[in-house]
Amino acid sequence: MEALSLKKLSRFDLEKSLEERLLKEEGHKRIFDFLDTFREIQIADQFIRDLPSFPRSTEDIFRHELRSVVGATLAIEGTVLREEEIEKSFQKADLQKKLKSKEQEAQNARKTYEYIILVGTCEGKFVYTEEVIKQIHQYLTDNIECVSPNVPGQYRDTTAQFGAPRKISFCKSRADIEAIMPKFINWLNKTDSGILNSNPTVKAIMAHYYLTEIHPFGDGNGRTARALEALALYVNGINPYCFGSLANFWDEHRDQYIVHLGNIRSTCDPWDFLIWGTRGYLDRIRGIKDLVLKKVKQLMLKDYTGWLYRRKRINPRIYGALLLLIQSGKMLFEEFLSSPELVTLYSKRETSTRYRDFKKMEKTLGLIRIFKEDGKKYIEPNFEILEKLQYVI
Repeated sequence: MEALSLKKLSRFDLEKSLEERLLKEEGHKRIFDFLDTFREIQIADQFIRDLPSFPRSTEDIFRHELRSVVGATLAIEGTVLREEEIEKSFQKADLQKKLKSKEQEAQNARKTYEYIILVGTCEGKFVYTEEVIKQIHQYLTDNIECVSPNVPGQYRDTTAQFGAPRKISFCKSRADIEAIMPKFINWLNKTDSGILNSNPTVKAIMAHYYLTEIHPFGDGNGRTARALEALALYVNGINPYCFGSLANFWDEHRDQYIVHLGNIRSTCDPWDFLIWGTRGYLDRIRGIKDLVLKKVKQLMLKDYTGWLYRRKRINPRIYGALLLLIQSGKMLFEEFLSSPELVTLYSKRETSTRYRDFKKMEKTLGLIRIFKEDGKKYIEPNFEILEKLQYVI
């Protein structure tokens, strides 16, 4: 296959050409594989959408995913921050405190994803513009010392090298960038037919790839491309938890990610990158589905625990211990026993009382599990009890 060139890139038709080849070369199985994967994405996405929204629970999941996405997109570029560090940077920024360099990068990424939600939440069809992409870049690189000459929100006027191994952008100057970007925007706004061309995941991943190749800015192009990918998913109706989640997958498989980007330039064939990324996105969205389902189970188990307490089937100590465990989830048994809340519950009771209560929770009611794992003793809520409840008809 021919290698990519500026002329070929300017057509923005790699996915269209791919679909034509697959249909002509009896690549139907690969298309069916893609459709099966995307159908699984839709099922998981719809499951998340159909569940009710609970302010505290959904905010916890959204904030967790935001921290994860911010950490991932920064890590790909070499800035490593733990989730707790990212959360602290958010809190410092909210209090308008001075941020360190890494903290500023995290806050910039947070602003970017907030901006995506703001501009992506609109009535009717979303319209991409160069200004939107420039604004994303400005948010991402504002107040940051960059390796290459960079002006936030403005196209570069120098040649650019990127990737590993290093490659030179086809757009040698600002004039080249200003010539190709309107064509890219036109492609973004165009509604195509076809199995791949009309698919929102394909659109998002290819938008990411194309902007990476154009490399319009002095620095921060990878972050901007991944943010544009997230915007493309968000405006196409992906639920608010998941629109940035591909950044996590790219980060977890950084070496493969870089290889795939390089291979497309060599072959003009994005199939491997598209199917790999789509399957990776499915794994991410299933993970978020599990988090949402866990929150629902927590609420249901709390409701059942309250029902038992109101009917005097459990005493106040057991009720308090269960609420604490449902909230905390799986814990080391000794750590749970020494928690201040539990110590307070049993402060005026004998050890035998606590033993009887825990035996009732585990053996009689089946509300908790106490078990050993890797030589350590753990305790966790038993959500499976919810599936065994019998109702009076």
